[in-house]
Amino acid sequence: MNEIERMQKYLQLIRRAVGWSAEEFGERIGVTRQTINNIEAPNPRSKLTKTQYIAMRSVLDVEIHQHPEDTAMLRLILDVFVDHPENYNEDEKKALLAKANMLTPSILAGTTTREAVSEELTGAAVASGIITGAMLGTIGLVMADAISDWLIKAIFDRKK
Repeated sequence: MNEIERMQKYLQLIRRAVGWSAEEFGERIGVTRQTINNIEAPNPRSKLTKTQYIAMRSVLDVEIHQHPEDTAMLRLILDVFVDHPENYNEDEKKALLAKANMLTPSILAGTTTREAVSEELTGAAVASGIITGAMLGTIGLVMADAISDWLIKAIFDRKK
């Protein structure tokens, strides 16, 4: 599975982690709410295109850059499920996914802040040994330094 397919598989979680409705996310990348819903569906009615992937990653990167204090969870989710899943074992991914799926809907519901959920999820990831505190900082630095890496890979990989 390539990163575009992984992005599609975890898109709803990623969108919830950033706190955007399907309509808000669609507006940011220039598509409709229905397009986002079709991509996110359990049995997707639409396949995520390379262009949509690039648009999504671009707006997520901007959000991470503009709000580093409350996007640690988003950086972690992208690293574990999209960018570097090979660095984590299946039990770690399952544990993180279960916790993230439990916490992220509260952001959209407005019952908690993105910062509070980010702190709780990353704290749980550190406590359970999925990552170390140093790794979390490294993930942030690597993502900041590698913003163009995913773009270069997406543009020049002819297999997608």
